[in-house]
Amino acid sequence: MKRVTFSHCGQLFFLFLLLLVWGCSKKENIVNKPDEYIEKAEKLNALNLVVSAASKDLIELSWDKVISSHFKPVSYAIYADDKLVVKDLSITKYSLINLQANKNYKIRVVASSEGGVTQEQKIDARTVGGGSIDLGIYVEYKIHTQSRLTGNNSIRLLADGGHLICTFLQHEGGETNFKMIVYRTNNKGQIVWYRLIQDLGYFDLPPHVLLPSKEDEAIIIVKHDIYVIDRNKGVLKTDKPTTIDLSPNDYVSAAQFDASQNIILGTAGGELLKITANDFKTVWKRKNSIAGISSIQFDNEQRIYYSLLDSEATKIKVQKADREGNVLATFEFDGKISGDYERQYHMPILLKDKNDIFYIWGFDFYSYSLRYIKFDKNGDVKAKLNEYVNLKPAGAFFDQDNHIVVYGQEEGSGIATYGIINKYDTDLKLLSTLKYPQLEMHMFKNVTQNVDNSYNLFFYYIQTWSYENSNFIYIKTKADGQL
Repeated sequence: MKRVTFSHCGQLFFLFLLLLVWGCSKKENIVNKPDEYIEKAEKLNALNLVVSAASKDLIELSWDKVISSHFKPVSYAIYADDKLVVKDLSITKYSLINLQANKNYKIRVVASSEGGVTQEQKIDARTVGGGSIDLGIYVEYKIHTQSRLTGNNSIRLLADGGHLICTFLQHEGGETNFKMIVYRTNNKGQIVWYRLIQDLGYFDLPPHVLLPSKEDEAIIIVKHDIYVIDRNKGVLKTDKPTTIDLSPNDYVSAAQFDASQNIILGTAGGELLKITANDFKTVWKRKNSIAGISSIQFDNEQRIYYSLLDSEATKIKVQKADREGNVLATFEFDGKISGDYERQYHMPILLKDKNDIFYIWGFDFYSYSLRYIKFDKNGDVKAKLNEYVNLKPAGAFFDQDNHIVVYGQEEGSGIATYGIINKYDTDLKLLSTLKYPQLEMHMFKNVTQNVDNSYNLFFYYIQTWSYENSNFIYIKTKADGQL
């Protein structure tokens, strides 16, 4: 019995030794096992370099902040035509100055991390202005070779005969790759400076440019944002816009200074509001309609008038409000002409003369033909269109002779579309018509008039299978309106 026990204990001791040796061997293998961790290579994100502004002697560059995947410091160097301009920058915006006008520059920005990894991007940039243009002025605006100017715009004629233009820049290859662009031209149509503003969901919305009494400023309103820009230099007063308190998904559809240089705004959702011109604080806000508001005007007592853009309505509607935005009356006008059935109308243009007589212009949705109504401050109709006129108006203004200039497009057979300018007296008698069939088919976006009665035409060509030109075009006519 004792021998069996001893034999059993011996077996257990032998097993213990085997486990001890195996455990030591395993431990030694783990200790001696090579380290399999592989350090990942350092990477830098893309620069996304853009030319954010330019003038005759300046190119402003902007790019995204570059971050090292190893969290090492990153600095930037800039080269122009392969010459080092600056190095060891920590900022993401830089202006090249003292450049030559109307010249191409090859720009390269290099981001370098402390670990020696680099990321670079090249871009072609061009200063603006330069050479002279003959009296027959024709300019095709194109900021970059891989982009075009497009979409809605707002254009203001300046005292020196130049223009301040706000529209959109689209880069090729991306339907959503838009930026808002503001640029100033001289009286020969040459770009003096331009400024790109990152698109914050602005495209397809109407921008509004207002010129306050301060001659060095312009106010730009788009969607629910307000920018203030130096109209002489193209410098934004603040990096970020002031945001107006509007209902969700609403946007500004009309803007106008009142007599005190405060701003009355109308929105696509039917809100009317007053904001101060110095800090853009809301003074009052009224929800007067479910239809959009367009083209605000004031009578001599500063009551507010505005057209309502209701695509479902069969009547042309204008609301009249007091200085506090409270509705005093809603005028309804019959836009039908002889032979018409019920129609819907788009009437975005409202003018007023010094005698508190109003003129509303637009078109019917069925045939895109002209409609107009002349009425007084009580809504009494003084005149209206009674016959078919092949004109879809884009805008209207009083000229120096107190005549009404209405511009737009005339539809021909097939896809033929041409710009047209009609001039009316205040009794709405047609005085003259200007057409430009010598140009390729085109669509006026804006027309202004100079002190010598010549016109400034801004338009796009109509793209066809035989003709393609996507540039934004400017032509200054002769004093008689001819090219």
